Amino acid sequence: MKLELEFEEIKNIENLISSRINDLRDKLVDDDDKEEELREIIRYYKKLMKKIENQATK
Repeated sequence: MKLELEFEEIKNIENLISSRINDLRDKLVDDDDKEEELREIIRYYKKLMKKIENQATK
């Protein structure tokens, strides 16, 4: 599937993902029980951001 997004839409998505990463980092401090799970989610979001950036620059 291929999506066509405007530059502004891509930036909005990136901002949402970055915001979510920051939220999860804050939770890491508060919740030691779910630390590894939250780290995995953060890694996934970072990979997603790279993929978006790579496709946006093509």
